[in-house]
Amino acid sequence: MSLDESARARIAPHVSSLTDDIFALSGLPEEVIAVLFAYYSRSKDDLRTNLARLLADQELDVAPGSVAKPAFGLATEKARAFHEKWVVGYGHASVAEHAVVHLAIENVSIVASKAIEDLRLGSYTEKSTRYVVFDRKSFVDLPELEGAIGDRYRASCEQLFTTYLDLVPRTMDALRARTPRREGTTEAAYTAAIRAQACDLLRGLLPASTRTNLGLTANARALEGLISKMLSNPLAEIRRIAEGMLAAALTVTPTLVKYAAKNEHRAGLSAAVAQKMRTIYTAPPWDPAATNVIHQPVRLVRYDKNALERIALALAYEGSEPPLHAHGLADGLRHATPNELESVVRAALEARGPYDAPPRAFEATTMTFELMLDYGAYRDLQRHRMLLPATQRLTCRLGFDAPIELSDLGLADPYLEAMFAARDVWEAIEAEHPLEAQYAAPLGYRIRTLWTLDLRELFHVIELRSAKQGHQSYRRIAQNLYRVALTVHPWLKGLVRVDLNDYPLARA
Repeated sequence: MSLDESARARIAPHVSSLTDDIFALSGLPEEVIAVLFAYYSRSKDDLRTNLARLLADQELDVAPGSVAKPAFGLATEKARAFHEKWVVGYGHASVAEHAVVHLAIENVSIVASKAIEDLRLGSYTEKSTRYVVFDRKSFVDLPELEGAIGDRYRASCEQLFTTYLDLVPRTMDALRARTPRREGTTEAAYTAAIRAQACDLLRGLLPASTRTNLGLTANARALEGLISKMLSNPLAEIRRIAEGMLAAALTVTPTLVKYAAKNEHRAGLSAAVAQKMRTIYTAPPWDPAATNVIHQPVRLVRYDKNALERIALALAYEGSEPPLHAHGLADGLRHATPNELESVVRAALEARGPYDAPPRAFEATTMTFELMLDYGAYRDLQRHRMLLPATQRLTCRLGFDAPIELSDLGLADPYLEAMFAARDVWEAIEAEHPLEAQYAAPLGYRIRTLWTLDLRELFHVIELRSAKQGHQSYRRIAQNLYRVALTVHPWLKGLVRVDLNDYPLARA
């Protein structure tokens, strides 16, 4: 949204650019920055528009008439000299962890947002597909797709959005007819729930090129690593975004991130591994039967058979007296019965409150799962970063998920037609541009990812993502993670707070 001169003047002291899609925030209370980023989830407007509105309404506690950031000339120069000597010269990079950068990153694709959110030591808020209805031009163009193939790409994206926009009101009307408003529910809350449910059912139509906005908060050390990684990415859009992030970050921390650059090791890593793997293992030809595992979206790859011992050892060792040593304790636990070990673990969780995480001792053991899920669900679950993820590129080869509810509502046909048409365009692009073809794949198409996570994180993923308010796609993944984990760790039953129910209108 365009801003008038008075609005631009109000926000100028707090943003590094009035025009760039990527800019830094400064000179604002931390809680204000948090709420501005929170608006990304539910607002159609960009951050500068929301900031101007808050300043105009005098809802922010900032000095009236301020037109410039405070000047700390001598202190700034001394800080830069210190960082040049100790951080750059002597490698004390941990110092950079004390400098925090807030970046607003707007009008980037969902594909690119996944690369940005790959940073483990970062905090993000992203535009939601549940609360925001996208318009027909809400996708990122790709200059690298030239001529006829570029025209097909743009036409496919526009057609997906056209179908999506046509189905949103029709789906809302059908949901209203099927799910009347309950007594005590306000009309506004009911409408919001209906709209969210419709958006949930239709988000599979959105292409991975869909424009999104996100707020990123990270320390300078982590941010420099992320920017270097993105500058080494084979996708041009991600490299362009990295350049914008670096330029914006330099306005806040001109010394601590200035050496972010393309990393040749990172850029060649995948190719080096693939070349070596060709001497060890040859992948079989593509088999359409690979999609048959749709009824097994979560498959166990490996686990620790002595998981109870590992957790009990960590629990017992914490707070023990110095005469006790790990070898003796471990030997004693090896002779304990499974029931005795389970009793130790259950005792550690007995008084766990509704918002308490399991003790860190549960990080002592890990499990590895292969997940096959639609890209929309992956987009949500990818934000869990306290794990080791390995993810394949997005394709249309694994088929797509078509919500059963659309068939029940009599609206499945246009959805299916749009998904098949998008697949045809994806195939045409994939033949010449396999990486860029990801942008043409709708969010309903499936992707595979390999997760290795400790049991503490497993508790967190299952309990958070199986909750009633979650999207049905990732709720199914969380529920299946629980069921599969129980097959090898039955003692988890009753300890993990999982919601195994289904809900017709989760947000009502």
